[in-house]
Amino acid sequence: MNKIEIIPLGGIGEFGMNCMGIRYGDEMIVVDAGMGFPEETPYGVDISIPNFDFLEQYRSDLTALILTHGHEDHIGALSYILKKFNLPVYGSRFTLALAEKRLDEHRMLDNVLLHRVEANDVIEIGNFKIEFIHASHSLIDCFSLAITTPLGTIIHTGDYKIDDTPVIGKPYDLKTLARYGDQGVLALLGDSTNATVEGRTPSEQAVIPAFEEIFSHAEGRIIVATFSSSLHRLQVIFDVADEYDRKVCVLGRSMQKNVEIAEEQGLLRIPRETLVGLGESRTLNDDEIVYLVTGSQGEPRAALWNMATSSYKGLGIQKGDTVILSARIIPGNERNISRLIGHLYKHGANIIEEKRRLVHVSGHASQEDIKILTETARPKYLIPIHGEYRMLFRHKEYVKNHIPGYNDENVILIENGDLLEIDEWGARIVESNNLEKSFIDEESLAEIEYDVIRERKKLAYGGAISLVVTIDKQSKEIIGEPQISYQGVANIDFSNGFTGEARQAITDAIFAMKKEEIADKKGFQEKLRVHLKRFVQKEIGTKPVIVTTIVEI
Repeated sequence: MNKIEIIPLGGIGEFGMNCMGIRYGDEMIVVDAGMGFPEETPYGVDISIPNFDFLEQYRSDLTALILTHGHEDHIGALSYILKKFNLPVYGSRFTLALAEKRLDEHRMLDNVLLHRVEANDVIEIGNFKIEFIHASHSLIDCFSLAITTPLGTIIHTGDYKIDDTPVIGKPYDLKTLARYGDQGVLALLGDSTNATVEGRTPSEQAVIPAFEEIFSHAEGRIIVATFSSSLHRLQVIFDVADEYDRKVCVLGRSMQKNVEIAEEQGLLRIPRETLVGLGESRTLNDDEIVYLVTGSQGEPRAALWNMATSSYKGLGIQKGDTVILSARIIPGNERNISRLIGHLYKHGANIIEEKRRLVHVSGHASQEDIKILTETARPKYLIPIHGEYRMLFRHKEYVKNHIPGYNDENVILIENGDLLEIDEWGARIVESNNLEKSFIDEESLAEIEYDVIRERKKLAYGGAISLVVTIDKQSKEIIGEPQISYQGVANIDFSNGFTGEARQAITDAIFAMKKEEIADKKGFQEKLRVHLKRFVQKEIGTKPVIVTTIVEI
């Protein structure tokens, strides 16, 4: 079977949940296992993950999980896939350090085999030979992957941009990529997140002048909210704070964790005596302190939200504070961020966003970056990944219009659940599967099935009706009247006898049944539910969830 199969489980047509299966023969590797943030919070759950049950059919083929980098949309679902399939995991030093924290939360750390790799390491896993290519991104220790099979080489870019002057680490390793381009690349799986953006993505160093100007003019406290994993940005803040004689206090669990890990590994250089604790920060003058905090997306439990709405361990926003939101808005978070900004203004803070000043640059390739990478790799087939469908489409159109040799036949758009087959005769989608997401309860970290979310949705839109019917255990005859109660059901007029009519309709239905039907408790319960559902729908036109209880005495 001389063919490659590419199967995305997430990250196509959406932000987050990046996960890709790549199969040759009877062996399959999985690239990344990320979580996502639904655009509309699905009824009490804020995190979604791919449907890993889909991989059950490939259980005997699965050989390894490869991590491109440590962002949550690439490793956030790691524990959940490893609970189902205990695969060896390969990743960089910093990526695995973040992964270990996540696995430890789930008490899985001792049961998972983690392999640390470095840039230009080459590993062999069955029919796959994988080289880890250093990639520049908003995070550090990131990789693109050169996955060589007997049929040809696939380049998986991961998240990247062509940054010639990163704050930490080296530029993107185009030299190694060019070597594969010279040898021949069968397919390129390319990041599309910024495919709608013209030009080059600015270097991580581009934000330094704006931060220096803000720090030089701010007379009060400075609060900087950014992604806790954006180590380039964190390094800039520590350096500029030191330049302007300010101490830095880190607030928020994920921010504290990432700073601690990065400093331990020598990846983050914190100037001497710059980092202070919360207690010491309270003793400093307002113009001597910077608070580096979580909450750039308006997350209700993050440090900045608590500072803006009440207090974070007794610390709140006050008049004269300068609050810098140094992060892009993740689609779906607009409302939360707007509410956050409103609270900040109420307390008299001066707010600086990326729309006003260059305090954030993207970590993803814009159109010119995409052109540089594609012309370096020169793949036979280009498959846009990572991003909403409009971004995948624009990626395709840009390459077709600006790079000779690419057309509808060799730039292929795929969706989650598709099976893209590549062999010596061509590339084609041979199968499409509808993959429902899974959801995570943030408090218990438990996985919630899609059916539960669907039931919550019904409750949210239609409310619920509870029906209790009491039956004589021996004679199977109804005792008393059926009891009906309502929660959140619209269009019910309690003054027009609706409840009495509903009770009578259920009573009549029971009298029309045979004793054998009533004796079948589950069948009897379902028949009553359906009967009441039809009655309610006919009379008031709504579709509430109906819960039926049978009491035998």
